[in-house]
Amino acid sequence: MANLDLRTLSAPLEALRPDVEAAYQRLDRQWESIAEHLKGLPIPCSIEFVFDYNEFMPERYSALEWRKINGSKRFCIVNYDEDRSNYEQTSICSIRPFEEWSAEERVNMLQHIPGLFEAATRQTKEFIEKIGNGGGNE
Repeated sequence: MANLDLRTLSAPLEALRPDVEAAYQRLDRQWESIAEHLKGLPIPCSIEFVFDYNEFMPERYSALEWRKINGSKRFCIVNYDEDRSNYEQTSICSIRPFEEWSAEERVNMLQHIPGLFEAATRQTKEFIEKIGNGGGNE
């Protein structure tokens, strides 16, 4: 078995530790800022931005969502798979809240934030239309 000097091998990575920790802090601050901004907006419903969609399998897609889960609103990556077999339609999904994302996912999901804001506007307007203008007294 080879005798490996792990300290020597890991030294270049160890030298990057302060930069990596600073990058994590910047990334976390950016997501916290986005979340605080969304919390301050009049968004009455869950919002989703579909970022992975296959036109040949439209029942399977992935979305970045701002939704209430475990009592508070948070970002989630949700994977949907609508089963249309046996004449019933059921949606099977997996929900991964922000706290379970890898750093790489946190970086990649940032590109979808503009789309999420656009979806928030559209979905909030749809919510208003569903409720109507009469306040429920029509």
